[in-house]
Amino acid sequence: MKDRILQLCKRLNKFTLDEIVTISEIPADNLLPVLNELICENKLSLDDNVYSYQKKQKVTDKYSIFKYYPKATIDVILKCFCESIITTKVSHILSIGEPQVQKFYTIFRILIYDKQKKLLDNYYSKEPQNARHRTFFNKEVYLYFYDGQVFISKDLLKSKNDKPLTTKDKADFTTIYCYLSRNLTHNKNVYNLEYKIAETLWRSGKDFKSLYADLYNLIN
Repeated sequence: MKDRILQLCKRLNKFTLDEIVTISEIPADNLLPVLNELICENKLSLDDNVYSYQKKQKVTDKYSIFKYYPKATIDVILKCFCESIITTKVSHILSIGEPQVQKFYTIFRILIYDKQKKLLDNYYSKEPQNARHRTFFNKEVYLYFYDGQVFISKDLLKSKNDKPLTTKDKADFTTIYCYLSRNLTHNKNVYNLEYKIAETLWRSGKDFKSLYADLYNLIN
């Protein structure tokens, strides 16, 4: 069913939930999980209740640095990132410049942030909530809590329908926020702070195999 829905999304290009329900004759409760999954896979975007089909753009085309290194080298850098190996050591392992490794690491973090931001936008469009304002290294960031997960946005999401978190959600948010705070104590995280926060949240509770598979799919 997922492939059928994706083909329909591609044909429609832009559409609302009501429109695709009418055309596909699939109940909204069955469609929404598939649409959310396609958003996570960067195949759809959602803005102001309008879905848009996302034409494929290879990461390797968007970032020219990928053109200068063989796939085997990029794969080692990817694995080192998933294992949290510092860029200096990766540079020594592969005999390439540390600035180049840092560029790859930054790209990985941007991809991770973009993926979670699209998922956040999807949640927020359906159920707006008050942002949790928090400060790291004297910089304010905006955090949101949906479905047991914390999300970060560079910009404040705000609507007249924003609702506060429930008591239980506040408690669950605090637990994850404490984890986030413990893992962002070093001032090296000031640069690209939002991307570093997204990366830290992305790593939570995942083993190497899960991290590698997710990031590999984002790149490819």
